[in-house]
Amino acid sequence: MWASIALACQKVTEPPASLDIHRSTVSEKTMPITLAQPSKSNIHPLAGLLRGFAVDFLTAHNAETAERIMSPSYRLDIGGVVFDGRDEEYLPATLEQLDQFPGLCVTVHDVVLGEDTIAMCFTEHGASLDDEGKQASWSGITFFYTDGERLLRGWAEEEYISRKRQLFIGECDPVEPPQTSPWDTQPKPANPVAEATARDWILEKRPLKDLPANNRLSPLDPDPTSLLEIRSSRINEIFSAGDRVVLHAQYEGIYVGGFGDLSPLLVGCQALLRFAAILTVRDNTVVAARITTDRLGLSRALRGLS
Repeated sequence: MWASIALACQKVTEPPASLDIHRSTVSEKTMPITLAQPSKSNIHPLAGLLRGFAVDFLTAHNAETAERIMSPSYRLDIGGVVFDGRDEEYLPATLEQLDQFPGLCVTVHDVVLGEDTIAMCFTEHGASLDDEGKQASWSGITFFYTDGERLLRGWAEEEYISRKRQLFIGECDPVEPPQTSPWDTQPKPANPVAEATARDWILEKRPLKDLPANNRLSPLDPDPTSLLEIRSSRINEIFSAGDRVVLHAQYEGIYVGGFGDLSPLLVGCQALLRFAAILTVRDNTVVAARITTDRLGLSRALRGLS
């Protein structure tokens, strides 16, 4: 979780007499009084909950919001690590990263709302205090189980290896365009047929593509399709909402090379690659997919073997 800051200044001048609010030709006795009307909102509570996470908590760096929108027993599974307990493990780790990126922003590209389940594809971007103010933007997918009012359980993967490359080289990737109105998304019912199609697609075709268009693949963050000879697959969590399917899964197999900063002697070692995905399924076919892989976790695991 990381960030950038921009400041602007504006010179204020004395308004001309014609705009002076203290000069009035209308008698206070005859001035009409208009009472403020409460605003109307069609934002669904689940969309409001996800907005609370992305905007009011992460972008605003407001820990009090996390205490409001997350259950005390909240658990997050990301990169093979489980942060168990909102106050015990999750918040300390998250706030530490927010401190490192004090201007971190979250841009949302896609939102899925199900039956007490929510998901988003997003980009975090900002400047790192630990890296001489170098900037980075990195995408991710996260999803949550809720009770309708609070987040209970979360799964996520982020392209941390892309962030590592940007901070090392000192060249920031551009941020993808945001979804026009993510918080106007409405929930859809579960779709077991779409889930079954997604399961078959993940387990049989074993795709690892559909990285964001701005991702600059290099030996530091290579194409995930080139890293493993896949031997087995497993879906860890899955839910659907209409024609959208959200899941977390992993591929296990043999490392075949690809990381330019790892020893070639590691080729042939057992390896595991986790990923999260948001799919669109129509007519029993996956017609669109966004996949975020934990290549940094794979790299670190292999490095630990050397």
